[in-house]
Amino acid sequence: MILGAFVVFLTFSLSHSSPEFSIVGKSGLKLSVSDDDGISLVIFTVKDRNGKTRDYVIKAKTDETDTWDFVDEEADVRTGDMLEYKMSVIQNEMLVESEWSKAVLLKRFEPGQFRSLRQTVVFRDDFNGDFDAARYNTEVSAWGGGNGEFQVYTPERANVHTANGYLYLKPTLTVDHHSFNEGNLYNGHMDVKNLWHSCTNNVNNGCYKSSYGQEILPPIMSGKVTTNAAITYGKVNVRAKVPKGAWLWPAIWLLPRDNHYGGWPRSGEIDLMETKGNAWTNEWGSDRGIRSIASTLHWGPDAGHNCFQKTHGEKYLNQPDGWHGWHTYSLDWNKDRLIILVDDQEIYRLSTPWNGMYNYCPYHNIEDPWRYGPHNAPFDQPFHLILNVAVGGTGGFFSDGQFDVPKPWRNNSPHPMRDFWEHRGDWLKTWHGDDVAMLIDYVELIQY
Repeated sequence: MILGAFVVFLTFSLSHSSPEFSIVGKSGLKLSVSDDDGISLVIFTVKDRNGKTRDYVIKAKTDETDTWDFVDEEADVRTGDMLEYKMSVIQNEMLVESEWSKAVLLKRFEPGQFRSLRQTVVFRDDFNGDFDAARYNTEVSAWGGGNGEFQVYTPERANVHTANGYLYLKPTLTVDHHSFNEGNLYNGHMDVKNLWHSCTNNVNNGCYKSSYGQEILPPIMSGKVTTNAAITYGKVNVRAKVPKGAWLWPAIWLLPRDNHYGGWPRSGEIDLMETKGNAWTNEWGSDRGIRSIASTLHWGPDAGHNCFQKTHGEKYLNQPDGWHGWHTYSLDWNKDRLIILVDDQEIYRLSTPWNGMYNYCPYHNIEDPWRYGPHNAPFDQPFHLILNVAVGGTGGFFSDGQFDVPKPWRNNSPHPMRDFWEHRGDWLKTWHGDDVAMLIDYVELIQY
């Protein structure tokens, strides 16, 4: 590295700016040091308990705290671990290095673990025990999720369970369930209520489905849960690892509890994260596979007048597995703005217009559904958090573009699920064990 005409090497004592090391989440490592005049770069060199050395390069400080921070969520550290470290900084165009030192790791007191006059933790789940179904609405239905998706949502342990401190939402093959085989997939019935003693949505024959014509029963079973808790304004944090595999569609999102302004999308929808499990895609000239995540607000007088295009953001991660790793997805929401973030980096921000959402995207000759609400309606009411893994669908999320695996169905096909299933030789080889599951480390809802 060359800075100006020369670099000067100095050593210094860390007593002036002592760094801090702490555990975040289950086993992530946070490194932090206070800012000082003239610092333009900070590098931590750390030896872990196995003697492995790693450099953490921090190119920008965190303005809110005036510190230089790095969070390594894959560090696999434990309370009581002894780290050896040294710190190097570029300060006033000089490279300044410390001596090697040691630090003992302690778990940091994280936001969401306390109450204050400003905020209250309404809901938190770390999934350290059995799945607590009483705190959630577990979807049980074959209705297709509104997008003609190919899964039936079940409460089966194979699809919704906790293990190793994580919630697993995992798609499986319907023919792997003891009640189904290849024959009745083509010529049978799926009595959802009889199978699972519950049905949460009867739209599109969601409670009782039959194969018909050339179409088959849903070939995939999967998981979807919604928190009973809901908040109006606050912070939502979800630490998750999204699945990879062709035609998987994981989502972290929110829907209104009461539909105060009417049916979708009049009462709004907040999508923190959606992605495709495909290794790559070419849709509208861009890769929108697992390297791309999207955040969207849906709102409008009716489904034909949804102005989501004005409230949409995407973030690209140019790594082989893209976003298939541990990341924290967040919503920071009050009456004047909604900010959606990943690992504290902004994906999308809406500053709610002073004269209302209707005027942000006017709908000619359509009545304003929010005319009696505040300027941020419909985003002024309690919303639940939803976590799910869908598969395929005819609603357009999977376009007719190019994909790493040939798309086996057309969105206007009279039998898309059959097309999908009969080409499983192409896509099933991309589904590997628990890689197809969305893993959730923790969720929390904090009310402002």
